[in-house]
Amino acid sequence: MILTLLVLALACTPQPAPVAPVAGAAAGATPAAAPDVAPAAAAAPAWHVNLGEPFAAAEIVPVDTIMKDPAAWNGKDVVVEGLVKEVCQKKGCWHTVATADPAVALMIKDKEYKIFLPKDSAGKKVHIHGIFAVADMPQDEARHYAEDAGRDPSTIVGVQKSFEIDVAGVKFVEG
Repeated sequence: MILTLLVLALACTPQPAPVAPVAGAAAGATPAAAPDVAPAAAAAPAWHVNLGEPFAAAEIVPVDTIMKDPAAWNGKDVVVEGLVKEVCQKKGCWHTVATADPAVALMIKDKEYKIFLPKDSAGKKVHIHGIFAVADMPQDEARHYAEDAGRDPSTIVGVQKSFEIDVAGVKFVEG
């Protein structure tokens, strides 16, 4: 059974510009000490990205807690913590969150199509705010997601049980 999670989110985190050598400096010369000036603002770590609506997590629920009894969480507004398993490689418009069962993932979807994850987000820790649902995913939709993820869509046959979050916001977190 394929269980998936879909989230729409794309963000760019600027990378620091490379440091150019000082003009006229001799090869092997020791560079002059940098002036003792504090930066105007400390740069955020590369994966401290917030997408969608801002949210405060009163209670963060590990994804596997929800997966132990998904029916009890159906229709609830939650903030889930987990690791991104896969991301749509066409646009970053959906993603899945890994669970303890490698055959099951939480599908993250944005019905408003506003949140896009960076395509290289797999393995990053996230907090996802939205409404959890247990659903039946039609075969055509499940095949579409498999194709977007670079998997063979013909391996999906019939309606698939899906654990999903209609996402309102995503935060990448360290750890």
